[in-house]
Amino acid sequence: SRPGEGRLGAKAPWVVTLERFVTDEEADAFIAGCAKHFERSLAGDQLSPVRTSHQCWCASNECEHSALTRAVEERIVNLTNVRASRYFEPFQILKYHPGQFYKVHHDQNSGLFTPQGARVYTFFMYLSTPKGGGTHFADLGVTVPAVKGNAVVWPSVMNANPDMDEPFTNHEGLPPAEGIKFAANVWVHNYDYRTPANRNCPLAHKNTH
Repeated sequence: SRPGEGRLGAKAPWVVTLERFVTDEEADAFIAGCAKHFERSLAGDQLSPVRTSHQCWCASNECEHSALTRAVEERIVNLTNVRASRYFEPFQILKYHPGQFYKVHHDQNSGLFTPQGARVYTFFMYLSTPKGGGTHFADLGVTVPAVKGNAVVWPSVMNANPDMDEPFTNHEGLPPAEGIKFAANVWVHNYDYRTPANRNCPLAHKNTH
């Protein structure tokens, strides 16, 4: 998706796919590092029937300490020119068995009153190639297929006003029909996320308006 395309015209946000952004070895390192740590995914701050996958935070475990996963983080830093040590949430690794899903939602659910501010954009990487399991942007008429190694980036706030949610990047994690879908999220914040999180500020982990 790009501005000027489709029925939204100039209102359409960029949704950018990066092919072969993650190597097979790097993708496998994310999965192996989280193999013992998956728990039921949360929607915002709570369990919800709209999200039935499992998740693992790549933090204080084998995933975080892998040179391969750190290489991916550095690649994102080089692409975005944003410091991971301050503005990135840890990688969130996702596991979807056949039939599991995340219904339509928006990633900017971090309260503007929190020290880290809004989630400005999402960097999403596919770590496997199941049958099905793509990411669907209904307002844009776009479905990004789940292909191991590919990444997709989209904004969650308006460029002209980062305190305002981007209205057209609601999206849906479609269920895989066959095979397990593994993926990794990175959310990038408007302000420093890591400092309040490392100091156990309760607002750093508040993901509901």
